[in-house]
Amino acid sequence: MCIGGDRVMSRNRKAPEMTGIFAETANDFVDYKRSLGFKYEGEPKCLARFCRFADGFGTDEIKITRSLAEAFTAPRENEAAKSRSHRLTCVRQFALYLDSLGYDAYILPEHKGLEHSSFVPYIFTHDEMKAVIRAADETEPQAVARDMHRSLPVIFRILYGCGLRVSEVLKLQYRDVNLDDGILTIRGAKTDRDRLIPLSDSVKAACVSYAENTWWEKDTDFFFPAPDRTMISPMTVYQRFRRYLMKAGISHGGKGNGPRLHDIRHTFAVHVLQKWVAEGADLTAMMPILSAYMGHQCIRSTARYLRLTAEVYPDLLKKVEAYSAYVIPEVKHERN
Repeated sequence: MCIGGDRVMSRNRKAPEMTGIFAETANDFVDYKRSLGFKYEGEPKCLARFCRFADGFGTDEIKITRSLAEAFTAPRENEAAKSRSHRLTCVRQFALYLDSLGYDAYILPEHKGLEHSSFVPYIFTHDEMKAVIRAADETEPQAVARDMHRSLPVIFRILYGCGLRVSEVLKLQYRDVNLDDGILTIRGAKTDRDRLIPLSDSVKAACVSYAENTWWEKDTDFFFPAPDRTMISPMTVYQRFRRYLMKAGISHGGKGNGPRLHDIRHTFAVHVLQKWVAEGADLTAMMPILSAYMGHQCIRSTARYLRLTAEVYPDLLKKVEAYSAYVIPEVKHERN
């Protein structure tokens, strides 16, 4: 266009295009950071490069492995330290975001020499979980979010009642939900093996009530479809979760401090163990059951919940140690 006889070139910066398996979650992540007030101008370029790199690396699921993260952030010839630091931070922040949504993501060390993040999960009390679910039940219907007021209360009941990762719940297809027998089929996930998850009577009843007012065209339709019939974005559930926390009177510690949506899964495991210990169950026999139920690749991932249970419920410490002291690992809290 021309202003005052001078030709002014208007430049429209084209947003970097996210491609491959991480495209949707990477775009959601950028939107999330900007919603918190960050400008986040240079980072999308780094994320777009990471998406292309992951595609060439052969990544075919939303999962950041250690080999992928380290390959992308490996030192490059004649690269400035600041440039590599930017890549490290960008990938680490994206991995933290994916982890908060329940995806499997290796968290790069924040500082050189640090092996693992020591994030301590937030364990909700029974009353707090009731308050969160009550808040979900009070979700108001919205024209732009058709049926979300019906699906979200059920999603949160499954998260807490079954201890699933949020990604596992949202990926459920109509064929995966057997309402006659009250069984969910979780396909693949971390272990590359399907697993069957029984529903409690109350969660099954919630699913049946939801299904009576929902229609599916084919078996592979998502059980909890978004308004456009695609999979609901984990970011949508996370945003609602933050609202429910506020409504339930549970304070949030701010960015990176939780409670996180994934902490509902940790809470499920601790509450199950609390119940078993109180009932005098043989934890040596029960731990493999809980491990398989939660889809852990090794029992050590499940055993750490024993220590966490003892920390949250100190009155059970002696019982926990008496039953299975040998499986309580003295390790940092990890993400699973």
